[in-house]
Order: sequence, then structure tokens, then C-alpha cells
Amino acid sequence: MKAISLISLMFLALSCAQTANLPSGESIGEAMEVRDSVRLAVIAATPADFFNETVLVEATVTAVCQKAGCWMQIEDGGEKPMVRWESGCGGQYTFPKDLAGKRVLIQGSFYPKTITAADIEHLVEEAGQPIEIASEGYEFNASSILVLD
Repeated sequence: MKAISLISLMFLALSCAQTANLPSGESIGEAMEVRDSVRLAVIAATPADFFNETVLVEATVTAVCQKAGCWMQIEDGGEKPMVRWESGCGGQYTFPKDLAGKRVLIQGSFYPKTITAADIEHLVEEAGQPIEIASEGYEFNASSILVLD
């Protein structure tokens, strides 16, 4: 019985240690792992180096889908990728519609993305405001976000 209690305490201590270095804020999605964040400019310089890798990015939200909260656009250092949930639109999580202007930490992966003119028009309509969306580039698949205080 003491061994089980000791093991439980060790797991509790490890779980606290893993989140001890994350800033405070509202967490949405899966558990976020403590890791060094990467600037979007670094990713944009060699995006293929980051494809299929889990990364942590801090950025400012510039727009959010006002219909379903299924995507958001972020900006840092002039880079403005789109962000979607790994589970897709209508999945388990949504981005709060009032995130524009707030800083967030995003955990997930990058992948190359081509967006058609029709899709860009659809995204601008859902944003409810004018936004710039590149037709070629990369997109971010989020597993979790942390809205920073």
C-alpha cells in the first residue's frame, strides 16, 4: 500500500513539474508539454524542418472564425499562418471568438498548405473583418492552446 502511495506521489510531482514552466492562462485542448517555443520567422525560413514535428509557438491572434470557432489566424514577426484544430471543424475544441488581439501559446504541427481563392473568400467572410491570407505557405494544426494572461 505504501508503494502505491509513493508511486502516486511521484506521478503527481512529475505532472506538476511538467507544467511548472508554462505561463498562466486559460488552457484549451490537449495537455500542453513544456518545451522551448519557436518564433514564426524561424519556422518560415525553413518550414520543412518543422513539418511533422510538435512545436510550441507564441503569437498574437489576428482573427477567429466567427461562425464556428474552427480556425484562427496568428501573427508574429510579419508571419500570419492559419491555425486549425487537429480534430477539424466541428471537432472537440473551438477557438474562442473573442481571441483577436490576445497572445497565445499554440502546441501542434506545421504542414504545407495551398488555399484556393474560393477558400480565401470563405475564410474572410467567416472572419467578419478584412484579413490577409496567403494562398501558398503553411498552416498550423493545433492540439492545444494557452490563452496568456
